Amino acid sequence: MISFKKNNNFIKNHCLIFFFSPFFSHTIKKFFIFYVISRINLLLEHTKDLNHIALLKCHNLDEDFLFELTKKHAKTLEKFTLWGPRTFESSVTLLNDKLLNPCLSNLLNVKQLSICAANISDQFLLLIVSTLSDQNNNSSPSSLIELDLTECWKITGFGVAELFSPNHLSSLRKLKLQYHEENNIDVEFFELLANSFPDQKFDFLITKNYLRNKVLTKFDQICSELDSLENKNSNVFVEKRDNVWMDHEILKKFTT
Repeated sequence: MISFKKNNNFIKNHCLIFFFSPFFSHTIKKFFIFYVISRINLLLEHTKDLNHIALLKCHNLDEDFLFELTKKHAKTLEKFTLWGPRTFESSVTLLNDKLLNPCLSNLLNVKQLSICAANISDQFLLLIVSTLSDQNNNSSPSSLIELDLTECWKITGFGVAELFSPNHLSSLRKLKLQYHEENNIDVEFFELLANSFPDQKFDFLITKNYLRNKVLTKFDQICSELDSLENKNSNVFVEKRDNVWMDHEILKKFTT
């Protein structure tokens, strides 16, 4: 589905949204794949001055397309949203470092950046820092205010901590982060962030069932600890879910 949105009214050339799910009909699947492969030039030609682009669960993306799309709208783009397909879905194009690296230099004016359900690494977080921080853009301060890393299962506490190092992303005021104990993104790490950076806001997300077949065995206990953290820190919001985001929830989240 391709939508253009301005406030609550759908209007051409303001917000570009792609949404694709392999669970939809085969007709839609073929239409979307045909559109992405055969009509990219039309898409680039007939959009202008977008301030929000959302690519939700898109297949068949490539570096050149993302680079050209973000380059065309670099001056006006304020919100850039990417939500990758599940790794076990058929014919997926994973959102990874290689795919996303080239377009970062076009995001200097972006205030809200969402990279969700992506196979990005700590190295990509370091690249975000090096590309978007003040120290490498002396003519104007960093623009990034909000960063959403929901369901990014490969990043670790080390990479996230780099976002808050001195002179890194001084404009950043809000971070959304997924609980992932195996990568040291746990209650203790959340507490460290909240206490160390009281001027920033943190949305911490925890899901009982995650990835494909994994279950958080101490879910209730961890939720209790997170509730305590939220009660003690005014800059913390905790979202608890049984499952990862479903397709209809993702679509609603970014189109309402």
